[in-house]
Amino acid sequence: MRQSAVMFKAAGLSFEGVVGTPNDAPRDMPGVVICHPHPLAGGNMDNNVVLGVFFALVEEGCAVLRFNFRGVGNSQGEHTKGECEHQEALAALDFIKSWPGVDGRRLGLVGYSFGTRVILGNSELQKRARAIALVSPSLEALEGSPLKQDRQKPMFVITGGRDKLAQSGQWPGVLDTFACKPESHLDPRADHFWVGLEMSMSEKVGQFMAQQLR
Repeated sequence: MRQSAVMFKAAGLSFEGVVGTPNDAPRDMPGVVICHPHPLAGGNMDNNVVLGVFFALVEEGCAVLRFNFRGVGNSQGEHTKGECEHQEALAALDFIKSWPGVDGRRLGLVGYSFGTRVILGNSELQKRARAIALVSPSLEALEGSPLKQDRQKPMFVITGGRDKLAQSGQWPGVLDTFACKPESHLDPRADHFWVGLEMSMSEKVGQFMAQQLR
């Protein structure tokens, strides 16, 4: 794997990130952006779940960008409780789309916790991605998402059976209300933080994305 520290711009602010690519990167790689968990709870691009998914996606042959939302690490700006964070997510998609070797027609989005809220709440982000994977999304974010009306977007949702924050016991019924029902997986061992279970979770996300972005 090759990793490159990068900076990109959005809404007049600078954002830091890391791009990972396979050592033998082809000329037509899919590009994927990962959105990290809540900044006010210590979430950043080096979170255990984010890193697990990052490495799994590179192993599947993707070019992957993980980045820090506004106000996190060396990214400029201040946290806006999800109101403006879609701006840097959109810019991140533009950035990975322009990365050498990336096929701009095959872009994916992955979110974890707060990152899923950013994705689920913004229809422009959703339209730009060919496939979306959500790790531990909240019930509220799923219920209120415009993605419920999308009849074609491939989605994958994974959560833990012990996840009290995401109210995992109720989300299967919510997924039934989507026009295009997402693929889903519930790991009965996992809580919201996936400690010790990062590999099994990440493999499933990586396999879904690789299949959808081929």
